[in-house]
Amino acid sequence: MNLLWRIVLNAAAAWLTVWVVPGLTYEGEWWRWVIFGAVIGLINAVIKPIAKLLTIPIRIMTLGLFTLVINVGLMTLAIWFASDSGVGLSSDSIWSALLGGLVLTVVGSILNLIAND
Repeated sequence: MNLLWRIVLNAAAAWLTVWVVPGLTYEGEWWRWVIFGAVIGLINAVIKPIAKLLTIPIRIMTLGLFTLVINVGLMTLAIWFASDSGVGLSSDSIWSALLGGLVLTVVGSILNLIAND
């Protein structure tokens, strides 16, 4: 049940991100949000630990702030993957994808904090 709940939270964060960030658009059915939420979960489960492990020296030097760069990069990767895979999410430019990655990171973190309380 925890996995399903995280997928739903990721999908809700993605929906809010597309609603807030100009340049991100979505065209498709509601169930594709769930697929995108699963893609975000998969990226966070597989790629994020590897990226955090490889960047330990940089994260120590920046007192952990580089973790935000990792999160934005991974969420931008998820947005790029969704736009190329036919999920229905598209980005007008790399800047809207980067801003979307930042907003998705912040909104997803807030929703996860609220859900865990």
